[in-house]
Order: sequence, then structure tokens, then C-alpha cells
Amino acid sequence: MKTTLNEIVLHLKNAGIENPRRDALLLASAFEGVSDASLLCDPDGPLTSEKLIDAVERRANREPLQYILGEWEFMSLPFLVSPSCLIPRPDTEILVEYAIKHLPKNGTLLDLCTGSGCIAVAAAYYRPDVSVTAVEKYPEALAAARKNADLNGVSERIEFILGDVTDPAFPRFFEENKFDAIVSNPPYVSAEEMKFLEPELACEPRHALTDEGDGLSIIEAIVDIYPSYLSPGGLLIVEHGFRQGEAARRLMSRFGECFTLTDLGGRERATALRTRK
Repeated sequence: MKTTLNEIVLHLKNAGIENPRRDALLLASAFEGVSDASLLCDPDGPLTSEKLIDAVERRANREPLQYILGEWEFMSLPFLVSPSCLIPRPDTEILVEYAIKHLPKNGTLLDLCTGSGCIAVAAAYYRPDVSVTAVEKYPEALAAARKNADLNGVSERIEFILGDVTDPAFPRFFEENKFDAIVSNPPYVSAEEMKFLEPELACEPRHALTDEGDGLSIIEAIVDIYPSYLSPGGLLIVEHGFRQGEAARRLMSRFGECFTLTDLGGRERATALRTRK
């Protein structure tokens, strides 16, 4: 059995894939072992890898491209991805970039709901002076985060903890520690919004996407519990839906100055609190 780049593009387009040519190139490059340049020079040349043909069918069935490839880039770093954790997304990079820019020298960072570990690993990689603690409720996701820390050579500077960040008793693990920054990309999609999301999201762990309520309960728990674990002048930054900026500011403003960061599309995507010094 054989196919061609043009046939793959058409097949993916007919399946409703948003960017069929990009996906076709990435799949063919990964599973046929052919460069993008060669594929583009001969888009009707035969492609015969059974793994490629299987991968194309998986993508046509709306399995996320990232899970099929098994690896995805975040902050220009490689991350292993699987259905055990949420796929890293570019919008989350604004949170990381702000945190690593504003952390003091030899600072400390706490990443809540770490998932794949993309925030914790990127922060440790780009700020080698910073000590990072990463917390995750689900063992499979925490295992993935550990693998990604190993992959990027930062595992010795990240402490991984299994725990429920919404449990008011959980921070006892930190003892008297204070953090210069606490960051989180928690589940914030509402149960109602889950009904209308694209099919690919059905492959991602539901518990990493939604709180099964209004999308704000975990954000509210984080804001209620963790400001007291910040150093004076420390930052709490929480990612949220683009319609949740006002609610996040309302929750945070009682603790100090707060402001919202916009994503690549100019939408409100994360809100930060700076505690009083």
C-alpha cells in the first residue's frame, strides 16, 4: 500500500483537520523519514511506510497530532507527550516567560498542576539559578513530568511531589518554605464549554481540562490557599480561559496588586498577583 503527500493532505482536509498540509508534512517526515524539502519537491512521490499510513488514519480520526508523534515542542524544548497529560500549548509560554523574567536571582518557583512538567522544566532550563518544586495529583502525569525533566537535563533541580493542590492541608509538605513565584495551568474549562470543544480534546485527560463545574473552582482554591506561601513581593500567576480574566482579578485583588497577561491572539490568558512587600 502506498500514498503521496498530496493524497495525505486531501485525506486530512476531508476529515476536517485545520492545517492538513502542516500535519501531513510532520507525519511524513516522522514516519517515512523524508525531509520536508524532499516532500515539497515531489508531493506526488510514493510514500510506503505502514507506520505513516497508520499515523495518517489516526490523525484523520482526530487523534491529536502531538500524541501520534509522541513529542512536542514548548519554549523551544522537546517534551514527551501522551494521553496521560495535557498537550503543552504556546499560550502557556506567556506565563513561563513572565515568571522567569521576574524571578529574583537564586529564586524559588512552585508549579501547581504540573501535568507534562512543561512549565517547571522550562523554568528550570532557562533559569538554572532557580529551584523548582512541581506538584501533580495524578501519578501518570507526574511520571511524564519526571521523564521530561530527564529529557531536558534539569531533573536534579526540580522536586516532584504527588498531591492535590486544592487540599488546604497539602502545603504542609512545604513546611516553612516561601516561594518567589507560584504558577499554575489548572483545569479551567467549564463543563458546559466541554460540550463544544473540538474532537481532539476528547483524547486529552478530561480531569486536566475541566473542574466539571464553572471552570473557576480550582483557580479559586489556589488563590485562597497559596498567597500565604509567597515571599514578600512574590508572584502568583494562574492561567485561565479568555473569558475568565475579570473573575481571576476579582479573586486575587484582595491580596495585592493584580494584572492580566494576554496570549498570542491578544486574549486575556493568565492573571498575576504580586503580594505586598
